[in-house]
Amino acid sequence: MKQFCVFKEKTFLVKKNQTLNTILMFVLITSTLFVAACAGKFGPIESQDVESHLLEAEREIEFAREANAASLAFEEFEQAETFLEQAQDAYKAKNGIDALKFANRAIAQAKLARRKAAQNTTNAEYNAKILEKDALITELRKDLSSNERKRNDLVTEIQQLRDTEKLMQNNIRTLENQNQELVNDQRELQQKLSEVSESLDSIRARATRYENEVKAYGNQVDELKQKIDVTDTMMKSANKQKRAAIAETESVRKQMREQAKIYTDKLTAANKKNIAADHAEYLRKAAAEARAFEKELHKNEPKRTGRTSLSTQQINAGKAALSQWENSWNSKNLDAHLAYYIPNVTANKIVTIESKENQSNLKRGQMETDLRQMNTQAWEKFDTTLEVEQESVIGTYKYRRLVAAAETEDDTALYDIWFREVWIHQVQGKWKAYREIWQIYKDVPKF
Repeated sequence: MKQFCVFKEKTFLVKKNQTLNTILMFVLITSTLFVAACAGKFGPIESQDVESHLLEAEREIEFAREANAASLAFEEFEQAETFLEQAQDAYKAKNGIDALKFANRAIAQAKLARRKAAQNTTNAEYNAKILEKDALITELRKDLSSNERKRNDLVTEIQQLRDTEKLMQNNIRTLENQNQELVNDQRELQQKLSEVSESLDSIRARATRYENEVKAYGNQVDELKQKIDVTDTMMKSANKQKRAAIAETESVRKQMREQAKIYTDKLTAANKKNIAADHAEYLRKAAAEARAFEKELHKNEPKRTGRTSLSTQQINAGKAALSQWENSWNSKNLDAHLAYYIPNVTANKIVTIESKENQSNLKRGQMETDLRQMNTQAWEKFDTTLEVEQESVIGTYKYRRLVAAAETEDDTALYDIWFREVWIHQVQGKWKAYREIWQIYKDVPKF
């Protein structure tokens, strides 16, 4: 469109110049014919007529010079000056017709030069305006491109926000489902605890009955021993009753062995029942510790507001930094792992043993020592969660390691559980960890 307008303006100027040239030539020819006609009609030309034409030619040339025709229409201007010189020469030679002819041509060329200079000036102004408009169009196009990029960036960011919203909605639904599962598990656990409690009461009643039976069998064994002693006395005092006494002794001994076996079986059964009762009691205590653990789990965590000032790009960059931090831990590259911490990092360490907490604050030196010692142990990660808070990205990593395996089907394997919660934020354009919370639970069942 811009090129079409420039072409149209240039075409108009060319046509206008052609029209002016045609008019000037017409005036020149008409003046010449008029002079010739006058010469033929009135006789010799008067000198004042020639002089007036020469003065007019000089004026027109001066007007053309003031219009800068000497540079803007130098060919026409030079022709006008040449015609003026020829007219002056003819005047000096007293050739009136040539003097008038050349004077008229000088006038026409001077006017033509002045108009052409004015037209070139106008063209230059038009060209300057056109260039100015071109620059304006270029600037507007740049603004348009910039606005298009901004619009595309906004569309991309809106899409990212929508994706984040969908992800958060999915996380909310997942958490709701997990919460419902926990509620159901809690109900089942309470029901099992109730059943175990009833079974424990029944086992205790049976154990009491077995103990009474064992005591009764013990009394019977004492009575049999007394009978053996009586039989031995009878065997010594009466030889004639020796065989009968021996027979009776053997019978009593057999009965005693049978009663002792029954006593041993009862005692073993009672011990087993007591072991089962102890195991049920241990399960009850473990369940109580688990409930206490669930209650105390988030007690020492910093308060959450659920708000953040980070953009989606910053959140993704923080999560990528946490991923590299975790990879350096898993690959046992402790130097690279510790490089993610600021120099004055602190760690809040809470160790729970049999529901008793031991809390301490670790500075960087002690923290590095503990991390190097912990990295030598065989930790198994079983859960990871990532979240954002204010200007921080938070990663929670859950580990466990076996410390006592179950030797029988009645035993329970024991583990050490370690929760690591690390807070990172941007420090001079880099993501650095500035706070870490450790929750360590010693010798607990797997959960």
